[in-house]
Amino acid sequence: VRPPQVRAVDTTGAGDSFCAALAVALAEGTGYAQAVRFACGAGAHAATIRGAEPGLPTRAQVQALLG
Repeated sequence: VRPPQVRAVDTTGAGDSFCAALAVALAEGTGYAQAVRFACGAGAHAATIRGAEPGLPTRAQVQALLG
């Protein structure tokens, strides 16, 4: 799965966002490839905002990034 291209500002929390989004997507019954895509979007979004907590994305923000 190719992650979205973003301009990284701060990678603090990007891995946490990825793992959390992957867990949520899989718990909701999303297929593995789609869950990984969603997780990549969450991690990528988190890297675009300075700070761990402010960078935590909402579902809508991840979906907007992924198109």
